[in-house]
Amino acid sequence: MRSKPYLWPRMSNATIFGRIRAHIAAIEKRQWIIGGLSVLMTFIIMFTFLIENRFGYLPPDPIIAYFKNWEDGRSRADALAEQEEEERLMQEQADAIAAQLDINAEKAAAPEVAAPPETKEPASAKEPASE
Repeated sequence: MRSKPYLWPRMSNATIFGRIRAHIAAIEKRQWIIGGLSVLMTFIIMFTFLIENRFGYLPPDPIIAYFKNWEDGRSRADALAEQEEEERLMQEQADAIAAQLDINAEKAAAPEVAAPPETKEPASAKEPASE
């Protein structure tokens, strides 16, 4: 009796590995580069989703607002005097920075409005000079 024929012909392991090796050797360098980049991009996207799933979106950093503690007996006049002093110090700092950058503070505070350019009338529109 004859045995059943196989769908694929029988090959030895050396023949199989030889064919695989020959097939790999036939792949061009640019194909290896493109294939490697595609696999790398796939892993980067998968890794990004994994990290996002694990930790979620990062919340924004909290805003820390510092404030000054005042004495219990602080009056309104004291508060206004301190506010005026702080405004004076800030103006001095702004003036110092403007001096370093050679900025004219008055010119920067009130920008000049440029006059609209004068339009020339066509010669035919001018009235002839009377003699």
